[in-house]
Amino acid sequence: MKKVLGLGLMLVLGNTSALAQPQYVGSLNAGLGNGAAVSCSACHSGSPSGGNAVLPMAATWRSGASLALSDSDGDGYNNAQEVNGGSTNFNYNTMSPFTLAKTAEGSASTTVVVVGGGQVTETAITDIYTQAGITLAAGHSIAGGVSPLINTAVTPTPTIYFNRAVNAGDKVYMVDFTNSTATLMNTATFNADGSVTVSGLPNAASVNIVVDRATPIVPRAGSPRGGEDEEGCVSGSLSTPLLMTFGLLVMGLLLRRKQA
Repeated sequence: MKKVLGLGLMLVLGNTSALAQPQYVGSLNAGLGNGAAVSCSACHSGSPSGGNAVLPMAATWRSGASLALSDSDGDGYNNAQEVNGGSTNFNYNTMSPFTLAKTAEGSASTTVVVVGGGQVTETAITDIYTQAGITLAAGHSIAGGVSPLINTAVTPTPTIYFNRAVNAGDKVYMVDFTNSTATLMNTATFNADGSVTVSGLPNAASVNIVVDRATPIVPRAGSPRGGEDEEGCVSGSLSTPLLMTFGLLVMGLLLRRKQA
């Protein structure tokens, strides 16, 4: 009986936050899409337990915002795009598909990286897009621009990484700086990692590529997703009221035994 009483007191007075269980990792990966294969470390700092879900992805999860389209670390790449570069890059704004491509290419550029031949160079973007008749919608901005040095014999077609991701909802323009005209390109391919591959460019040194970029969704305030605790993993411990009830029952049994 002493052992039973000891167990009851331990459950009532002891630590009520057991290790979290990864019951919702499947939902997290499904929400991220793009081949995501993350674990509880996507939300938890250290071994998963109550109270340590402090990483940016945890805030996104609690907000109820889109796991894939949110930009948890605020680096301009949404979480789904960052899955391509590493399972938890969405928690660290120093890591993105852009920085990984930059490292791989050894590029000194701060805003543009070109993979696939290097025949595209960064160019400063001023108000030329306004002169060319490009009207930016609310929530849009110019991601950057590149000046192509076209060599049709060079393959593969260059893929351009901007320090702010390009998304399927963006527009890519071919701008002739000499004549201040812009043509909306239909040959731009938007890649899952936030880069863009452009083909079908003319041999014209005065042509530049400008990307009209929509700002990605950021986490919003909201209630936790239904069915899980605020960490996004099911707690392995009993609730405090249930623990107290169990403890009282144990103590009651002990008192009845003494009275008998």
